[in-house]
Order: sequence, then structure tokens, then C-alpha cells
Amino acid sequence: MNSEFTIDVNGVKANVYMQIGFFDHEDILYPLHRHRFAEMHVFLCGNALLRCDDKDVLLCGGDVICVPANMPHQYLHFDRESKRISFLVDCIGGAASPIKTSVSKDFLSLLCIEIKEYVLFGKDSKLKPLLSYICSDFFISEQKKTMSPIKNRELIMDEFFSKKYNSCVRLEELAKELGLGNKQTEREVKKITGNTFTAELSKRRIEAAVALTQTTDLPLVKISELVGYSSYCGFYKAYKRIVASSSRRQDKK
Repeated sequence: MNSEFTIDVNGVKANVYMQIGFFDHEDILYPLHRHRFAEMHVFLCGNALLRCDDKDVLLCGGDVICVPANMPHQYLHFDRESKRISFLVDCIGGAASPIKTSVSKDFLSLLCIEIKEYVLFGKDSKLKPLLSYICSDFFISEQKKTMSPIKNRELIMDEFFSKKYNSCVRLEELAKELGLGNKQTEREVKKITGNTFTAELSKRRIEAAVALTQTTDLPLVKISELVGYSSYCGFYKAYKRIVASSSRRQDKK
């Protein structure tokens, strides 16, 4: 996320976190992941298949979809013509399931122009109303509030673990994204998540594994590979430990 805006959504201030630019078919197909805020996807052209929870949604040019906060989702396919933008918005009061709507070609053309204006010249006065318009269909004003603002560092960390847990990521990579040294990054991870870097990575992998066991018929051996484990033995030990710990917490409630 390299840009942050404050916009008006149905009369309420909301923060938008956005990776400015366009995503196409050559971008990474991220693993099953979730975000702490709702994520908006605006398709400019082409087709793609998005899995939300256990439902597959076909998206094409002009479609806009809102993926609710904390909902597991993953792109399964992009065709060669696909191009989209996406951003997070810290509104609550939206639907509990994905909602899809559409916008006109004229609106998409204007959106592309204003994104390019922002990239080239840093002008956001016309981009903000367009983002507000996109969000306005998805959040009900009577229910709307905004979440407490979070530090950008916390969001960067959350997105890092959410999208890269299934690869061989290292502390140094997160440190680079945060613009910190390795030791300071380790302290920040512990402060924000309550875990070490390695423990938080393992936690995210097992959370994804649990989601896959609930939404697919894949065997645990295959799931262990998908969430980033090279050793099934290591995966199974972590899986049993974290799932058992979660069960104990539920029993106490």
C-alpha cells in the first residue's frame, strides 16, 4: 500500500489504502488470504475468477466487487486482457458476503485518467470523489462508522503476512517494506502481533490451512504445500498445536 486517502462515504469519513497503479494478468496470483478491512476490486477490462470463501465469482470489465473484511479470498485466474484496481477501505456496516455491482465505461475511463494524473502529478482532488462513488453502494449510512485509524506500519505488516505466507519470506523482506532495520522490525512484529516473525508466519499458514480444510476436499499433504510448508511433518506439528490451542480457547468461552 503506497497511498492513503480520507474520503467521504455516505456522509462518513473513511480511510482508503491503495496500491496506486493497475494490476494485470502478469501480476502474482496471491494465495488464499484475508484483509482486516473490506477490499474493493474494480475491473477495467478482461475476465477473472475470484473465490470468496467457498464461492467462485466471475468478474469482467465494468464489474465492482466488495470483499468483506476478514473474508478468505483468492484469484484463481486472470485472462490476458484483464486489468483492475483494488483498494482497502476501513468502513464497517457493509454486507457479510461479497456484493457485485457495475459501473459505466465512461466512469472507468475517467477513473483511469485520474489514477494516471495521481501517479504522474500527485493530484488527488478528482480521484477521491470517484473512490467515494465506488464505495457508496456498499455501505449503509445508518449502520456506518469508521474503525479506529491504524498506523501504516501495522497495515503494511498485516498485508505482508496475509499475501506472502505461502512463500519462503524472510524478516529482511519485511524490514525493507517497513524501511527499518532487522532488529527493529523484529521488535515491531512482536509489539503488533504478539509473536516473533517466525511464529506469526506459522500462525498465518495454519489459519489458511484451516480455511482450506473447511472449503475444499484437498488432503492435508496438499494443503501443507499450498500454505508454504516444505515438510509435511513440520506442518502437521504446527497444525495440531495451533488448532488444539484454538479449541482450548473456545472451550473456555
